[in-house]
Amino acid sequence: MDADRVKEIIDDVDPRGDPGIRTIQRAETTGPRLGVFASSFNPPTIAHFELIQRAAEAFSLDEILALAGKTNADKIDYECSLEDRLAMLALTLAAEPRVSIGLSSHAFYVDMIDALERAYPAETDLHFIVGFDTFERVLDVGDLYTKRYYREFSSRLEALDYLFARSSFIVAGRAGAGLHSVRLLVEREPAVPPDRVVYLDFPADLGELSATEVRKRRRAGRSITGLVPETVEA
Repeated sequence: MDADRVKEIIDDVDPRGDPGIRTIQRAETTGPRLGVFASSFNPPTIAHFELIQRAAEAFSLDEILALAGKTNADKIDYECSLEDRLAMLALTLAAEPRVSIGLSSHAFYVDMIDALERAYPAETDLHFIVGFDTFERVLDVGDLYTKRYYREFSSRLEALDYLFARSSFIVAGRAGAGLHSVRLLVEREPAVPPDRVVYLDFPADLGELSATEVRKRRRAGRSITGLVPETVEA
């Protein structure tokens, strides 16, 4: 990965303008079924890698876009710079021919939709890959985010209608939140079509290998072996 080119892309991406996505590394194989896995990758972990692989296999995705963000919905400060996070992501996914790496100007899925529609062909079948906690935030039952979207919506429900009319969600389970928990969330939210949400069984032990745990161990001077790919650890 060309560090100078990546820095130019980062500087060029503007969170204050129209939503945009810049490709940093393009997959060798592509096709209509696109999975988008958006994360801060702070840092990329074994769990991130496994989630990408398992979602691709379980739902026959032609391409996965690992999408870092110039901004985040809930976080401001990062232990790792964006340049370093993208470099680690490229190391993690170097041998994955189905995976592209990109940078999004905007943090919310409803805004990413517009950018993705410009970046990919009209026939693209879009699937966002998320964890259970992220899916809860997407539903935004407390209406915390509607006024923060770049695209204007009259209500939270209008935003959900827009999102689910244009994409599906692959929701990975975690300890204590499996298929039943996902179904309950969907049943309680009439704006979400049930056929637009599918469940990915994800082992609890992998789900616990979080970036938060990696950072916690590093601060304490403890080993992170087995939590991140060897290239990321190095």
